[in-house]
Amino acid sequence: LVPNYTTNWITAINSGDISSIERSYMSNAIKVVSTDSILESASQITNYYQNKKTKIAAIESLFTVQANKEKQIHYELISYKTEKLEEYIEIVIWKLVNGKAIRDFEFTEKSNPEAKNINTKEIDQARKLWIKLCNENNADKLVKQLYSSDAIYYNHKPIVKGVKDLIKEYDYMNNTDYSLKLEPLNLQVVNGNYAFEIGQCSGSYNGNYILVWKKQADGNWKIEIDSNI
Repeated sequence: LVPNYTTNWITAINSGDISSIERSYMSNAIKVVSTDSILESASQITNYYQNKKTKIAAIESLFTVQANKEKQIHYELISYKTEKLEEYIEIVIWKLVNGKAIRDFEFTEKSNPEAKNINTKEIDQARKLWIKLCNENNADKLVKQLYSSDAIYYNHKPIVKGVKDLIKEYDYMNNTDYSLKLEPLNLQVVNGNYAFEIGQCSGSYNGNYILVWKKQADGNWKIEIDSNI
């Protein structure tokens, strides 16, 4: 992405100007604060930032990829630091409209620099199991084993949430002709409980994907947010 896309967003957030913030988001944009708190419009997101009074002091793009050329959609991993020296990593879906990048989806978690030392082997194993169950055409087992109970799938409006609805959504995986491989392009461990992944699908669907991994109470990593557009 061109750097000024993110710069314009920072300027809007730091200014606190309602109209500027709202223009930074698609009218029906999604911000996942948590799986129990999902904002589903630019106005709701604007109110959130107004109440938070966030001021961003520094920002860095960690990774970006054009996810859909036809729809002009980009995925990006961003790291930023607030004036209070709190560090965050967020995963963003941008949509280009008339040459201007507007936020369509975002999820942000407070980062811990020590998280870089966390071994991602367990996440890699979970991803391999995802591929295995998908290619065995067993959507029921895949979702029950690898998704958290309140997991979110973002592909179209409205979002799909929860194991029961996800199993229905992924029914196409039960087709014996369906096969898929996931290849991570960038995996960012955010803190002890979250890791953000952007990757490439190949097989029955060829495109990019987003996975947000969350460490469960039992120590297993499961998918909290799944998206492919």
